Parts: sequence; structure tokens; C-alpha cells
Amino acid sequence: MTTLTNERRNTIFEIDVGYTKVVSVKLDIATLKELDEAYKLYKFRSRSELIREALSVYMALLKRYGREGVRKLLEDDGIDMRNPK
Repeated sequence: MTTLTNERRNTIFEIDVGYTKVVSVKLDIATLKELDEAYKLYKFRSRSELIREALSVYMALLKRYGREGVRKLLEDDGIDMRNPK
């Protein structure tokens, strides 16, 4: 939380500044197209919002089940992590 004070006007502003860092990711054209379709279809505000949510979900699954456990969950549901399409 950042606090800005203007003593002459007796005003205090508190701003919650969430710091983020830019990370570059290379995607093939087909994956990018799928990402664009998904973020529009599911009403995300941006690609970044979809990616952040997807990473949060995946990280939670990793913490709970581990990498092999996540792969098994997906494979049991018919999704191959090496070729998810």
C-alpha cells in the first residue's frame, strides 16, 4: 500500500499498487489463435488476464498433486500434456 499525503490540503490518498513484471513467452501461431479465441469467448479482458488465471490454476494443481499427478489427472480426462489439442 502506498500512501500519498498533501498536508496543505489535508488530504491523504492510499493506493494499492500491485507490482507486476513483464515476461516474454513464445507461442506458435495456432496456440496464439486458440488463446485469442478463448479470451474472447470466455470474456477475459485480455490475453494477459487469461494467462495469469491459467497459471494460477496450474500452480495450485502443481502444489496439490505434483507434476506427474497433474499429468495423470489430465490424461485420465483424455488430455495429453505433450499435445493438448
